[in-house]
Amino acid sequence: MLYYRPHETWTARSDWRIRLPPGEDVASIALTSSFVICTTTANYLRVYTLHGLPYRLSRLKHSPAVTCAAWRDYVLTVGNGPVAPTGHTTLLYSIENVRKNSTCQDGDTVALPGPTGNGNGSGSGELKSVFFSDRGDPCIYDSDGVLLVLEHWRVPGQARWVPLLDTRRLERLASGRKEESYWPVAVAGEKLHCIILKGGERHPYFPRPLLSEFDLCVPVAAAPPGARPGAGGDGDGDGDGDGDEGGEAGRAAAREAGRLEEAFVRKSLLHSLAADAVASAPSRVRVRAQRAALRQQELEIDKTLLQLLNVECREGEERGMKALEIVRLMRDRSGRMMEAARRIAE
Repeated sequence: MLYYRPHETWTARSDWRIRLPPGEDVASIALTSSFVICTTTANYLRVYTLHGLPYRLSRLKHSPAVTCAAWRDYVLTVGNGPVAPTGHTTLLYSIENVRKNSTCQDGDTVALPGPTGNGNGSGSGELKSVFFSDRGDPCIYDSDGVLLVLEHWRVPGQARWVPLLDTRRLERLASGRKEESYWPVAVAGEKLHCIILKGGERHPYFPRPLLSEFDLCVPVAAAPPGARPGAGGDGDGDGDGDGDEGGEAGRAAAREAGRLEEAFVRKSLLHSLAADAVASAPSRVRVRAQRAALRQQELEIDKTLLQLLNVECREGEERGMKALEIVRLMRDRSGRMMEAARRIAE
């Protein structure tokens, strides 16, 4: 049985129940502002309106169904695919626009971590969570603690999973003194909102704890940007007792460059996601507002590149080629950023 009860309604009776055919049970559910969606043990995708009217019914191509998620008119379903060489089942996903009755992605692979190769017998990664961000982009969270977002998912055959955050690289876990994992709840405002699970806990407990949030940080460097090597440790004896001011200045510049490089990649990714949303937006008024936001994002990207250019110019003339490469990446065509770059180079 599928039961739905809204919290806000102007009618006297708002809840409804639908009995599924004998032998068929609900496997997963999702809810948007327009539809109630469920996958069943009969491998059906059933879509209802908020008042219980059957809207769509289809059989999933990949069985059995694993889970589903939804946002507005879009439905993401995950099912089992063929067996991989590691002996684990490959998970496949599809994204459909229910209202337009069209398919965005059909039977593509969920990008999960493969064998670790470290001898711990983990074999293959697992899918822990599937959801949409506050801006409507599909996200997954895997057993390695990596949050990924699906880029270019509205264009058939062009989607790819891009990491947004590797929780293993958080400063609170870098020391190794804490043993905790995270239960993702939402990606909103360029942050991951989650519940912290202590020790060996695998699911949130009751009463529900407060949500914690972590800034998104694309794993582009070998160490967390801004982290000091050996911080909190016992040292490795590299120093010679004289302070090594030149070496420390070089390490500080490298940390600053790493932080700015991560910011550039992250802001470029968020700009790409926003640009895809603008391209598919039906409302002209909404498009104008989103285009203004896109221009602001491009400005922020150029500011980050200017800061990175400043770091490279301070390192000397041997960084000239990289500095020129940074200038070529700027998006501004008015000439203001180019003038600012010239002043920094001087």
